[in-house]
Amino acid sequence: MNKETAPHIEKELNLREFFFILWDKKFFVSILTTLFISIFSVYALFLPNFYTSKSLLSPAEREDSLSSTLGQISSLARFANLNLPNEGSSNAEEAIERVKTFEFFSKHLLPFIQLENIMAVKRWDAKQNKLLYKSSLFNSNSNEWVRKVSFPKQIVPSNQEAFEEFIKNVSIYLDNRTSLVSLSVKHQSPEIAKKWADLIIYQINEITRLEDISLAESYVDYLQESQKNTNFQFLKDASSKLLENQMETLMVASANKYYVFKIIDSPIISEKKSSPNRFLIIFIGALVGLIFSIALVFLRNLQRIFKR
Repeated sequence: MNKETAPHIEKELNLREFFFILWDKKFFVSILTTLFISIFSVYALFLPNFYTSKSLLSPAEREDSLSSTLGQISSLARFANLNLPNEGSSNAEEAIERVKTFEFFSKHLLPFIQLENIMAVKRWDAKQNKLLYKSSLFNSNSNEWVRKVSFPKQIVPSNQEAFEEFIKNVSIYLDNRTSLVSLSVKHQSPEIAKKWADLIIYQINEITRLEDISLAESYVDYLQESQKNTNFQFLKDASSKLLENQMETLMVASANKYYVFKIIDSPIISEKKSSPNRFLIIFIGALVGLIFSIALVFLRNLQRIFKR
């Protein structure tokens, strides 16, 4: 026999031996795989259903006329020793990042959300349209927290702990290709998922609107005072233009409730669950069981497989 081809023949015979061993152990492989399928099936069965409420938003782009005008007259303002306010900016990307912050959650969302609906939900009873809570965490009869925790956690979850759990179920991102914003909120109750999505949209629009109104009012006061303190006519004319722009901003902000995001597709109460994918979980269980059982057979028969 050619010595150069001998190792390849030996390798082929070893692989064939392994398949013979697998066939001989087929019942062991089948039983172990079935066991894994059963375990993963029970696990999937006890997972609660989650429902996702989605919304498609369009950034309500607002041209910052104040910033552009300030840029045009900044050099003249410095010449006249006139201090103009700093430029401000407000856009969709800033609003998206704000939605993800603890401050936005604690100040503008949590006051309108029941803490137990974030931290203690067991599952949603679709027939009764009722949330069931984990009895080890929250007593729904007395509305009291009964969970046992160690420091630094408290019996009643803190705002920070609630935020960490809440933000896991919220997704918001800007599609750079379409310039549209997608918002999705997940919860065991489809009604609460929609309610939270509506709340996020309303609050991010409202707080930005109120902030811009307050800023525009401060600009108006500042510019009116500046006109009194300068003798340069061209700066008075520029201030008048700025005043006009800020009055326009006040009017738009006061009249438009969709100040940052316009709603293209409103959040809905989903009729179909979004997770878990129980079929996928069971399939993964079967795959894990099959690989584990084959690996076990391989390890237990190493001497036979690699016998020279």
